[in-house]
Amino acid sequence: MKYWVIFLILWVSSSQAKVIGKVTNAISDDWLNEVKVINVRNGVVAFTNEYGSFVIDASAGDKLTFSLRGFDSETLTAPNNKLVYASLEPYEFQDTGSLNSMLSTGGKQAQTLASTPASAIVITQAEITKFGYQTLNEVLNHISGLYLIEEHSWTGSGANVGVRGYMSSGVNNGLLIMINGVAQYEDYWGQFPLTRIDIPVLAITRIEVVRGPMSVTYGNQALLGTINIITRADSSESNDASYDRIGFSFNNENDKRFAAKLSYEGNTNHTLSFGASLESGKFDTKGLSTGTEFSSNYGDSLSGQSFFLGLSSNYRKNLVLNANLSQAKKGVLADLRFATEHLGTLTGRQYADINGSNFSMSYRHPWRDGAGQTKMTFGYFSHNSMQDYSAGGVTYGFASYRSKALQFEWELAINGYKLYQMPMNLRFGGQSRRALDLHTTFDIGTDNPNVADRYIALDHDDALDTHSLFFQLDFRFDDKWLIDLGVRAERVSGYQMIFGCKSLIAICNASTGATEPLSLYERKADVAALATEYTPRVALIYQTNPDSVFKVIYGVGARNPSFGQNADGMESKSSSTFTREQVKSFELIYLNQFNDDSIDLTVNSQFSLYYSKLNNLIVRHGFESFARTGASKGVELSTEVTWRRLFARAGFNYYRAEDYQMDFRVPASPHQLAQLKIGKTLTDELGFGVSIRLIDRMYNSFSECSQKGGCKYINPLRPYTRKVWLVDMSFTKSKLFGMPVSTQFGVKNLFNTDHRYPVSSNNAWLEQGFPAEPRQVFMSFKYQL
Repeated sequence: MKYWVIFLILWVSSSQAKVIGKVTNAISDDWLNEVKVINVRNGVVAFTNEYGSFVIDASAGDKLTFSLRGFDSETLTAPNNKLVYASLEPYEFQDTGSLNSMLSTGGKQAQTLASTPASAIVITQAEITKFGYQTLNEVLNHISGLYLIEEHSWTGSGANVGVRGYMSSGVNNGLLIMINGVAQYEDYWGQFPLTRIDIPVLAITRIEVVRGPMSVTYGNQALLGTINIITRADSSESNDASYDRIGFSFNNENDKRFAAKLSYEGNTNHTLSFGASLESGKFDTKGLSTGTEFSSNYGDSLSGQSFFLGLSSNYRKNLVLNANLSQAKKGVLADLRFATEHLGTLTGRQYADINGSNFSMSYRHPWRDGAGQTKMTFGYFSHNSMQDYSAGGVTYGFASYRSKALQFEWELAINGYKLYQMPMNLRFGGQSRRALDLHTTFDIGTDNPNVADRYIALDHDDALDTHSLFFQLDFRFDDKWLIDLGVRAERVSGYQMIFGCKSLIAICNASTGATEPLSLYERKADVAALATEYTPRVALIYQTNPDSVFKVIYGVGARNPSFGQNADGMESKSSSTFTREQVKSFELIYLNQFNDDSIDLTVNSQFSLYYSKLNNLIVRHGFESFARTGASKGVELSTEVTWRRLFARAGFNYYRAEDYQMDFRVPASPHQLAQLKIGKTLTDELGFGVSIRLIDRMYNSFSECSQKGGCKYINPLRPYTRKVWLVDMSFTKSKLFGMPVSTQFGVKNLFNTDHRYPVSSNNAWLEQGFPAEPRQVFMSFKYQL
């Protein structure tokens, strides 16, 4: 009898054997909560706790599956010691809106959407392909809450991006734009020229957009938000499925694009992106003005071409290299009416030639089994821009800008869970950027004193330095409450400008006292240092249940006036420079997800209310720049639905932007933006996508503006654009004659709606805005290697 009792005890204990383990994020090494663990043999289910740990009824040799929404599933066999360690990789390619989907932009490291202290939206390569976007501009124009305006201005910088009712004019500097986390910042104007950032869409893995000030995380360049364009297939920050491919596209406007993306994965991982484009830029420029400035053969003057080469590499995810080279040549329309005695009729081609190189090398070192991490990054950035304003072989004009910069960043991240068993994460670090060789030259060929031949430069013995320190802490009180605190302190050094002129004008008054004419007049001017600015952020996040999250965020954004903007100020106001631009923002965000596996339905929704106050926003008007103060408030709603083979995304944005110095509506600020996108996989090889967008009317810029207000709209008889509905559609076939070639056919602006950009101060002389999106019929081919 005794032996039977012993046998029963051993049998019961063996039948109730336990396997224990831990599950982490393969990218960030963070513990994963609520991971579903299933024993395939007996169907027993367990879930991980807040420390990523689990216990399940299983024996050695049993197969265990691990699954969590937003991550690839994993199957492991329980070893003899019954200790299992699993790492799940986020499948960002498919999941963009659930609370567990991963973001790398909101906190500069991998975070779930639920814990990111920001309003974020993600566009993936799958969505880019489904709806037939052919350019980066098209992708950005179809992201909820963003809108683009092309001025074809003298800078040749390309379209400017507006968000939440505000956009910059002339230079695109409201949003920080990055490629693989590396800012594409040009130091002379302090801008991000989209003409040069012409990444082939075929190479884009995903785009993460954060709306709202992000200066605590990224510094002074992220005044109104961030755009991070991720091309890498594998890196230290994110992971995504990717295929080697080459592609070619064309349309009825005679635009052509060629692109390639090649990757290698092993101990070292490399992603190479290449793109080249030729855009005809043909539309009826003669009809833009009632004057006689244009001749009929000026219609192809806005054509352009671009080249982009990008490389993202890493060695065992610790040593990371990101580099890109780009060059673009783009037609522009400069106002040369001040030289009417030479001008006549414009028959030549004015253009801007912009090129840049951006290099970043970073090394990160994890320690204490991932409980902490140190990271150091070195960057070198060089940008050049040349504008040729020649026209008709009689009038000529030339301008050039150049800048170079060195940047060093360091940071320390501590995971409190792993190090001290405390529910907190800590990050602190610093950044130093030194701008060198800031220089511009004007050679316009006229006696007009406002545009006399001259140059402006940073003293060759001087540098423009920006230094900052930041601190960020997130503390989780329990499973529901999370608080995120951060502050950045930033200081800008003083520097000396040199103004040189061929003729004696006020800005270059002779300092030698010589009475005889000189070949060159020079004057030096000091730009004072900016005092240390503290930009805080506080976010309180409450997760009511696994499917709903509330966020309350208060943040401050700041942007330092650029060298070029200060030069504008000193030229137009003799000796005045600008103070920092600042935005103070309060935001309430609600996130919700719904999932029904029985019918394969997923719904992810985001609702935001915000109020932002802007101080000293620098606006360029003609040859002058001045600062304004105002506010913006609005509502943002977006929903993403996936049901079997159908994908849909809807968005609605309502804004009210105002200027405290005048009673007029803010230029280039739509009250409403809305979109509905529906994609349907019809068969295994055939898909369909349709996009419908509403763009509200936008007012023109001001004319005869003064520092104290009293502005008038350009073209007061037609001061704003029309409200328009735009419809795009596309068909995609994944295989062509059995070969791994996908083909896409589509139409942009299906009904050829007359959509125009508002008139800005940079093209006020035309009195009408440029045609924005004429109907285009396109076709593209992609070959998967």
